[in-house]
Amino acid sequence: MELTNEQIIGLFPSKAVREYLTKINWQFCERDRQIIYRYLSLKEEPSYKNDYVTIPFPFRSGDLVYEIGNEKHICVFCSCKDDEDFFEIDKRTKDFSDWIDAGSTRVEFLESDGKFSHQHPCAYNLEFAQLPDDSDKETQTIKDNPYKHALQIASELIRGTNSSIECLQMYCEAYAGKI
Repeated sequence: MELTNEQIIGLFPSKAVREYLTKINWQFCERDRQIIYRYLSLKEEPSYKNDYVTIPFPFRSGDLVYEIGNEKHICVFCSCKDDEDFFEIDKRTKDFSDWIDAGSTRVEFLESDGKFSHQHPCAYNLEFAQLPDDSDKETQTIKDNPYKHALQIASELIRGTNSSIECLQMYCEAYAGKI
């Protein structure tokens, strides 16, 4: 069965990935379309036979994301800063990788103890996340939503924008109930 590029893109669970692949007009070759179809549509168990496929994704370091099905578990994306970085990492990875590594990423999440940990979800299972808006409050204290503020600051630090590690530590401690 020969599937079109559009049909293959439609198999990805992530709306953000589907939209991005369409936007950049990404074209999968026939071999890649067959591999994606086997794993995403037929749900074959991943094998280790050099089935790596380059799957560009829209997420960049500092973006807030969640894994599909776990919307309340917001993470900070940490895998690549831009398209050039993505393709450089992809070029180094593809020679020794397989399907399990296709779209592999790194995210940092805040645990209840106020420390960050990481996971390696597949990018095609991620969506962009929105933090709850609490701008209706006239004044903010450190105890007002420290989870949200810690994630915002972590995002800013990873992007290299104007934030401080001390401020991040303060909100992480508040989230853990240490303040």
